Amino acid sequence: MVTVLPGEGEVSAHRAQTLRQAGAGPLTVLFILNAIDEFDRAVLAISLDRIRVDFGLSDATVGLLPLAVVLITGLLSLPAGNWADRWSRRYILSVGAVVWGTAGLAAAGAQNFIQLFLTRALLGAGQGTIGPTHGSLISDYYPVRLRGRALGYHRAANPLGQVLGAVIGGAIVAAASWRWAFVAAAFPGLLMGLVALRLREPARGEADLKDAAVDNPLLKEFLTDPEDKWGFRRSLGTIWRNRTLRYLILSNAAFGFMLSGVVFWIPAFFERRYGFSGQEASLALAALALCAFFGTWYGGPLADRWLERGMTFLARVGLLATVILTATWAVGFAVPNAAASLATLFAGAFLASLGIPGLINIVAAASPPHIRAQAFAAFGLALAVLGGALAPVIVGLVSEYLQSQFSMSEGEGLRMGLVLSTTIAGAIGAGLMYRATLYAAGDVQRVLAEFISTQAARAQRNNGAGSL
Repeated sequence: MVTVLPGEGEVSAHRAQTLRQAGAGPLTVLFILNAIDEFDRAVLAISLDRIRVDFGLSDATVGLLPLAVVLITGLLSLPAGNWADRWSRRYILSVGAVVWGTAGLAAAGAQNFIQLFLTRALLGAGQGTIGPTHGSLISDYYPVRLRGRALGYHRAANPLGQVLGAVIGGAIVAAASWRWAFVAAAFPGLLMGLVALRLREPARGEADLKDAAVDNPLLKEFLTDPEDKWGFRRSLGTIWRNRTLRYLILSNAAFGFMLSGVVFWIPAFFERRYGFSGQEASLALAALALCAFFGTWYGGPLADRWLERGMTFLARVGLLATVILTATWAVGFAVPNAAASLATLFAGAFLASLGIPGLINIVAAASPPHIRAQAFAAFGLALAVLGGALAPVIVGLVSEYLQSQFSMSEGEGLRMGLVLSTTIAGAIGAGLMYRATLYAAGDVQRVLAEFISTQAARAQRNNGAGSL
């Protein structure tokens, strides 16, 4: 019998190990790269109005800049996921970081909108390597019982980068220009891309095989990549047929819709609804991101503890997080005063973020290790493109419709647009998440048992050949 998740339902020996003992260096490099990525996105958002004025652009035209980055990043992540499953992940992420750093420096020197658009699009192509490579590498670097906190700490870099981008990037834009803010976002990415070349390339499924080696010591001496390198179509087909992954990916699209709609429109909401200044509204967004940072950071260790109660329990925590986010954000936009709105939105962001590392851990566990990068790519694509790219436009259209058809003010129309979009997307996401809870435990056991059995057979054949 193959033990896939050793010690599930009880305290494992791995719990005594810390990330420092497991080697925190790779996680640190990937954390910094992830934070820089979000720092750049925040800098772009802050710079849009200055860019519009400098180049004499319309709102619609300048809005193409973030849309281009999101679309190209998301669409490139799918082929990048397949590349990462077949070739060296550290080389792919390193080249990606160098490309986006170089493109960011070129964008800082752009002399017209076309140059700026093309360099930002190239930057998005480089950033498209993050999602597929990072999650796959972390899943192989760190023991299964530490995977939740490793993935959680890594994911916490997203809101932290947003906060730093809003504060530091905003200060650079105000004191110098958007061009120097672009330089500040690009140079660290370029530098860390070179540092990433020194990372070790682990075998696919290395952490899973080390755990399984407790029952089959032969596996410990056979930590090599699977022989069969799957093509793009086969990998995506396998991921889609996995019910847990399918529902998690679709649920992530709904979450991305909620997140992107709120992040894009929340400054305007507080300005229109409660009379905030632009600086006050930006600080509100930064505070919301900071709440998400702390929730995700502390959610990592909690995910490892919850995993001891089984994969189904971990999935149910994710479902509860989705319900909490939907309820608190809908209420947060509906309450009559700014203080109550901020308190409710902040509480929802923190509590819901506690469940994010567990969901990412399920994606890692339910994915066959040799196509795990492709699974993370699909998961990220759903968040960025299927959900995130559409939300700002749809929320804006709903707001304008309510204003024109029901004579609502700008603030009231936007408020109702956010309430409706949050409630509907959240309800859909919760329904999809519930479906994932039904299959998570079985799919994880099946996928990892199949992988370990295949590797064990290879190890046995190799051992037999070596004894001849």
